[in-house]
Amino acid sequence: MSVKEILFPYYQIKKGENLKTISQKFNIDSTKILLDNKMSPKQIKEGAFIVLKK
Repeated sequence: MSVKEILFPYYQIKKGENLKTISQKFNIDSTKILLDNKMSPKQIKEGAFIVLKK
């Protein structure tokens, strides 16, 4: 198995994305995203890495 095949629960926020769009894209509640990452909505910005747990 190559490194590219390993799935990580991490996601790097892309340009133009925000908490709402990420929440909708992955069908995960926005509050859960914030709690899982111990972040505030202001910290959700381009380039940041977040953990996405279903």
